Amino acid sequence: MAIIAILAVIVGVYVSRLVTDLTAQARTFDLNKLEQMESASVILDRNGKIFGQIFVENRDTVPYEQLPADLVKAVVAVEDAKFYQHHGYDLVGIIRAALKNFTAGHVRQGASTITQQLARNSFALKEKTYRRKLLEIFLAQRIEDQFGKQKIMELYLNRIYFGGGLYGAEAAARGYFGKSAREMTLAECATLAGLIKSPNRLSPWTDRDNSREARDYALDRMRDLGFISENNAPLQARKRSSLAAGRMRKAKATRSITSVSRLLLLSVGTGRRTKAFAFAPQSMWISRKWPKIL
Repeated sequence: MAIIAILAVIVGVYVSRLVTDLTAQARTFDLNKLEQMESASVILDRNGKIFGQIFVENRDTVPYEQLPADLVKAVVAVEDAKFYQHHGYDLVGIIRAALKNFTAGHVRQGASTITQQLARNSFALKEKTYRRKLLEIFLAQRIEDQFGKQKIMELYLNRIYFGGGLYGAEAAARGYFGKSAREMTLAECATLAGLIKSPNRLSPWTDRDNSREARDYALDRMRDLGFISENNAPLQARKRSSLAAGRMRKAKATRSITSVSRLLLLSVGTGRRTKAFAFAPQSMWISRKWPKIL
């Protein structure tokens, strides 16, 4: 009994120090950076029409009010069913994941909430270690203390990667479906929610079959949670999302955008690699004058 008591004291001291250390480390992160996201610079031709974009991350941030309710529901259904009940982390989910990881002998399942994912993606917490996971939880609690659920969802959907070089829901909607996020159908919202887990592999540009399966899973989860009616899920699953020809770019337009990008880099410089993204229609010819950059 004495040995057990001594071990209990040692464990208690260790846990107390660990909690103190992680709490202090979580406080070192500047939460204002959650709202600091890179967006694309828009290039206009001489007629004032959008000609292309220059970006490090192809993103167009939008307020929560411009995000469709079906997208929010789909993401909650797939990524974090208890999003509106927890305070940054799901204890039951963590225990379940810990048991699976212990059985596997390595970190196999994360059980990250939406808030934890926001923390990880915003502050590059990428290591697959238990200490990183604990830090992520403490940081998620700080985020929940400072922001409401609606703001957290807005930050999350504007930041995360949706595959195909598209960051945030607005860029993903325009890239995949040729429309703004608020114009997406239920099936399209489910498509985006379904590919978050593995955006490059599940991108409809990469594998339409896997993307369709992920979409159907999202619809089933929405039905199971009562977000959509029993009959609506199979109806939406039969609908085919019309993908925009986002990857079919006019070669001349791409070269023109690249030239503008180089001029911009010479003028202002950048510490990161910048990409050029052209989406001019086939009928548009390159202006002899340099386009304007916004």
